[in-house]
Amino acid sequence: MGKKTEQSRITYNKMALEYDSSPEGSYTRAHKAELIKKVVVKNGDTILDVACGNGFLLAELSKNAKVNAFGVDISENMIAVAKKRYPNSTFLAQPCFPLSFENRSINVITVSCAFHHFEQPQGFADECMRTLKNDGVIYMAEPYFSPLIRWIANMAVFPFSHNGDVRVYSSKELSTFFRTAGFTKIQTYIKDTILFFEARK
Repeated sequence: MGKKTEQSRITYNKMALEYDSSPEGSYTRAHKAELIKKVVVKNGDTILDVACGNGFLLAELSKNAKVNAFGVDISENMIAVAKKRYPNSTFLAQPCFPLSFENRSINVITVSCAFHHFEQPQGFADECMRTLKNDGVIYMAEPYFSPLIRWIANMAVFPFSHNGDVRVYSSKELSTFFRTAGFTKIQTYIKDTILFFEARK
């Protein structure tokens, strides 16, 4: 486990029980709302929410169809909360890379406000290509910073942060990871402070 991944595990273990009322929980609420609005699921789909936290996003998406719902998160305490709240879904305490799922076994992957914590972003994009079925989709909602603020965060803040933040990305940078992994159908847009990303296999 890398240094930043371990920092993320410690950070989210500490806030797991009070996440919803925390500043972090408040900040990420809009990201989840955008995903709930945009993610398309059908009866019989297998959904994987990566960095699922306390399970809220996965539970909301599971209301839209009869799905096989899985969530993974590096924080054992977050997973414990998710299991207690949403017993009809399967939650696993494990990192985002590598993913412990079979080749071409998932229809939809979601990531809410967490990709900037991933120490191996290209590796994760490659894992999405491996595990998604043909026509499968990865949806992400990430923080959007202006170029100047993004540079300050990446160069002067995150290297010294102990919360597990690695790097925030532009739309072009996100798209490059997934094009390199083999995705060709990519869409992005910016809404207020949210960078929405969608890539179809």
